[in-house]
Amino acid sequence: MVGAKYWGERKTVRLFIFISLAWFIFGCSANQTPAVKEFSNSKLILTEAIADSFWVLRAEPAFASRSLAAYKILAEEDSASVELWAKLARAYYFRARYLTPEASEKDSLFLRGYEACQTILAQNSEYRNLLFSTGEEGMAIRGLDSRSIDVLYWGLANYGQWLSTKGSLVRLGQRDLHWTTLEHINDLDSNYYYGAYYRYKGPLLARDPATSGDTLAIREAFETAIDIAPDYLGNYTLMAQFYCPLTKAKDLFYRLLTKVLTTTPDSSLPYYPENLYEKKIAEQLMIKAEQENWF
Repeated sequence: MVGAKYWGERKTVRLFIFISLAWFIFGCSANQTPAVKEFSNSKLILTEAIADSFWVLRAEPAFASRSLAAYKILAEEDSASVELWAKLARAYYFRARYLTPEASEKDSLFLRGYEACQTILAQNSEYRNLLFSTGEEGMAIRGLDSRSIDVLYWGLANYGQWLSTKGSLVRLGQRDLHWTTLEHINDLDSNYYYGAYYRYKGPLLARDPATSGDTLAIREAFETAIDIAPDYLGNYTLMAQFYCPLTKAKDLFYRLLTKVLTTTPDSSLPYYPENLYEKKIAEQLMIKAEQENWF
């Protein structure tokens, strides 16, 4: 559960949300539990501001679900909004990474997040024209400007997670496109989303047979991400997961995860909910390392 400080700082948002929720709670039958059905059968006039308010409180699973459902409805109503579709993909990613333990469901959610980004990219005339004229998705991606950076990143993040459960041949088949997209994100904004380029680059280097031997480059990628956003706990869990087993760095593995577990997340940070759940991931990684004899 979220700490008292977190809720106290968001009292106004909570009041607004619960007043809004009252409009549709009574309009839903007892057997319509999924959030999408709640919205579809309610009298609530759904707006992006309401969906964003749910997202702010995503540390609570119920609000994470409602934000995902709300963004899905809004995106379907506005097929041209790049911002809405990017938020939808981000919400799919959050639910899949942090709130879905079952592997096949997690896989499905990541794929939907990726497909959401592909859907909105298909509405971009420049992207479409480049894709049609060159036949190369990489060329089309390089033609996109900074207005598409959120879609590019969350599409990549979702697709990368989906690919991580696939065989090496499938992953290698997407290697060039992955790198093209990641490098273009870096070209558009080298500090995007709290060091996301380097945070994503580390696992990509570690999982690619062509680069996994360059452990110095892998370590530098993770350390740069940490330098950019030292309070983003995902930087530490990802380094522990992908760099430490590769180099048999047992002591570093436990130092990184111990830092995550002993850190009290700052509720004023925009990624406070992510940090809360990264602590759970740190616990899971420690258990997995012991069960599978990583070191």
